[in-house]
Amino acid sequence: MTTVLGAIVLLFQALLLAHGGLTTLGANIFSMAIVGPFVAYGLFKGITSAGLSGAVAIFVAATLGDLATYVTTSLQLALAFPDPISGVTGAAAKFLGIFAATQAPLAISEGLLTVIVFNLLQRYSRGELNALNIFSAKA
Repeated sequence: MTTVLGAIVLLFQALLLAHGGLTTLGANIFSMAIVGPFVAYGLFKGITSAGLSGAVAIFVAATLGDLATYVTTSLQLALAFPDPISGVTGAAAKFLGIFAATQAPLAISEGLLTVIVFNLLQRYSRGELNALNIFSAKA
C-alpha cells in the first residue's frame, strides 16, 4: 500500500509542482516509494522485536529509511551519469559524498520529527493505533 500511495504522491508532485518530472518517475518511485519505506519498516519491526523502545525504533527506522532513499538515488545517478575516468564506482562515490553532507542532517531532523508526530498520535489517537496493531496494547 505504501508503494501505491508513494507513487500517487510522486505523480502529483511531478505534474502539479514540476518537481522530479515524468521522465524520472520510475526512478523516484523505486527510491522513495519502495526502498525507503521497506527499509524503514524492516528496521522498525526488527528493532521492536529486539525489545527496544518505540521512540528509538521510530527514530532509527525513519532516519535510516530516509538515508536508504538517498543511497539508492546516488546509485541511480551513478548509473545514469558515470564518471568518464572512474566510471560508475567513481560517480557513486561522488554522489554519495554530496548526499552525505546534505542529506544526513535532514534525515536526522526527519527522524526526530517522526518521533514527535508519532508521540502526538499516540497521545491523541491511541485507540486507532491499537486497532492498527502499531504497538501492543500494554505499551
